[in-house]
Amino acid sequence: MFNYLLKKKKIINFFLLDGPPFANNNIHIGHIYNKIIKNLVINFFFSYNYLLINNYGWDCHGLPIEQNVFNKKYYFVNCRNFVCKNIKLQKLSFNKLNFYNDFYNYNSMEPYYESYQIKIFQYLILKNCIIKEKMPTFWCYKCFSSLSYSEIIYKEVNLNSYYFKIKINNYYLIIWSTTLWTLLNHQTCFLLKNNIYIIFYSKISKFIFLKKILYNLLNKTLIKGKIISFIKGSLFKKKKYLIFLNKILKIFNCYKKINYNYLLDINIGTGIIHCSPSNGIEDYIFFNNKNKIKNFMNKNCYFKIISIFKNIHFLFINKLIYKFLKKRNIIVKKNKIYHKNMFCWRHKKMIIYYLSNQIFLKLNNKFNKYCIKQILIENIFKINFFPNYLKNNLIKMIFCRNDWCISRQRYWGVYVYYDFNYFKINSYLKNLCKTFTSSIFYYFHFLNIKHIFDVWFDSSIISIFYKNFYIIEGKDQIRGWYQSIIIINYLIFFLLRIFNIISHGFCLDIKNKKFSKSLKNYIDINKLFEFYNKKIIILYLLEHNIKKNICFNIKKIFNTLTIYNKIKNFYKFIFNNINNFNFLKNQIIYFDYIIINKVYLINKIIKKIYLNNNYYKIINCIEFFIKFLNNFYIKYIKYNLYISKINSLIRNSTIFSLINILNLINKSLFPLINLFLCKINEKQNILINNIFYFIKFKNKFYNNIVIIHCKNFKIIKIYKEINNLFNCYLIIKNSFWNWFFKKKIKIIKNNKYCYFSKNNVLIKKFINNKNICNRCCLNVCYNLEEIKFYV
Repeated sequence: MFNYLLKKKKIINFFLLDGPPFANNNIHIGHIYNKIIKNLVINFFFSYNYLLINNYGWDCHGLPIEQNVFNKKYYFVNCRNFVCKNIKLQKLSFNKLNFYNDFYNYNSMEPYYESYQIKIFQYLILKNCIIKEKMPTFWCYKCFSSLSYSEIIYKEVNLNSYYFKIKINNYYLIIWSTTLWTLLNHQTCFLLKNNIYIIFYSKISKFIFLKKILYNLLNKTLIKGKIISFIKGSLFKKKKYLIFLNKILKIFNCYKKINYNYLLDINIGTGIIHCSPSNGIEDYIFFNNKNKIKNFMNKNCYFKIISIFKNIHFLFINKLIYKFLKKRNIIVKKNKIYHKNMFCWRHKKMIIYYLSNQIFLKLNNKFNKYCIKQILIENIFKINFFPNYLKNNLIKMIFCRNDWCISRQRYWGVYVYYDFNYFKINSYLKNLCKTFTSSIFYYFHFLNIKHIFDVWFDSSIISIFYKNFYIIEGKDQIRGWYQSIIIINYLIFFLLRIFNIISHGFCLDIKNKKFSKSLKNYIDINKLFEFYNKKIIILYLLEHNIKKNICFNIKKIFNTLTIYNKIKNFYKFIFNNINNFNFLKNQIIYFDYIIINKVYLINKIIKKIYLNNNYYKIINCIEFFIKFLNNFYIKYIKYNLYISKINSLIRNSTIFSLINILNLINKSLFPLINLFLCKINEKQNILINNIFYFIKFKNKFYNNIVIIHCKNFKIIKIYKEINNLFNCYLIIKNSFWNWFFKKKIKIIKNNKYCYFSKNNVLIKKFINNKNICNRCCLNVCYNLEEIKFYV
């Protein structure tokens, strides 16, 4: 049936970009919810004779697949086999839902896709958008790899905060920190140049800190004393000091100089911070002598240079340094605070900044005297977002974002080779990749390739191929996939080929936690389909508002059963009573016409709801209308259908109204539950193709006859009220030319055109020298009485 209807549809240049899921396990209800909404949008376009093209894709590279492959012998073959098995598994579960859709499949490990990825990387190098440098990046000690800005979660954690002192001449600078292990890479102290500092005298010693934080600091540290004098921050310029570890470690047996940083936060701390450039981006940018910066840790985050702390994890060193400082009375006060900390979104482990060689995509570059970030933000304003507040969130994220770290230190992925001097090697590798895939580069030891592409960069390349009219994904994709698509689209085309972005909520379990593969808290779909019908699960998910999260509860599915049965019984009643429609007696009662008009108005309201993406209101609207018909109209109809004669006028008009109701409600329900309506369409098409009707309305006041001709039951488009019709007007919708006109009947002998069609020239095809051609006469008239009326 789909192939039959597809021939009549107009293929348009609109594309629904499908966000590819990872091929690391079977799908869960969150994936189904996403595909149902996409299918609903496609069906809505399909019902209005437009084919919206969709693609199903899979992300095949990265850490989620590496975590599931343990056998290191034939590693790349095992990864490929694991991905192929999961793609088959996910395809089977998607096909069970029988989506009324036309799509093509792809995956990111195909050779042509990987070669195209290297080609785009080569293009970005030529445009000076790529740079390789040593910088501190987000690092997960469980992944052993760098992370992008989108792979980070912020959580409030109860942490230990420390106030400690550093000696400078006869005074002590009070410094606040939550990470004592960064003191092993201490290079300098940062102060505010134009602010005033206090010299505070106590029984222990003389302390220096910022004047604005005086009362907050005294409450937290409980230091008692008095203010001696004030000093400006500019007087500390290049003052030398020794750190407290100089007597134990030879590395620190040298003088450090004080520097200035205008980005210091006054609300937190003491107005003085210590600088460890290898463990912070701001520290790295403001520190001048970058040649002195060293990395004290391995990729596993174990210390390697300092002999005392060798092969000890940084989390354990935090405790050792605290005990060491406490014995020497260097710690002023220890407190506990709630502080936002960075965590890996996969492992939920703490993240640090780690100094390493990485490949970056520059976002602070200038294009036509404007920064790329500013141009991106201006283009984002042109995209339609649903809900609207997500647009502001995405703009804030891009504005605060640093350069995008493309490289990852993993094994399963597309390998990156960056050397601007040997640019021809990239084109050679690109051609090799078409036949052997990028995993062959791992065995080229002379190239010394250690990086693979970021997964977000990997999956965003599919957006280049088409104009993306619709993108429908979850809210969490704002931090990752939406950003990567927007950045790459602009850098290649210098414009955004994205028009509409719809974001929906998450599917939550009973504990209000998101269904995810990493947590393994999802329900098995095969078991769910065994107990419950697929149509009922689809209806249950579409009952909820897209903006909000769905708390998936199996017990609540029984409520949707009642709604589903109401709709099913309503359709059964119509189909059982549509038979024996008389085509010769084509008169309609005014009461039935009012019901048809009501259905048409509800269909208009439902169309607006579809366009506003408030899909949960459609089911409520249809449920309300079926209740209205059951209570008001069907009670009246039953007597007409069961008591009156088969060929009677009353029974015939009720059947005609039922056909109209079925046709209009079917169009509004089709995007929601197309599985149920496929069988209905087969029977309905037989009826619609055979019906050509000719209706008469007789007015009590005037004995004039008004003739209405229509093929597809669209009476209401011709006029709104029957009572407003004039006595001698002829209202016609021609079934062949499909247009309307409304005029007084006038006989003009010299006219050479048919009065009804207006297109066919009259040569010899006319009846009794009147201006009606043979074709119009056959279309309009069915009896001798009608022909007599015209002729």
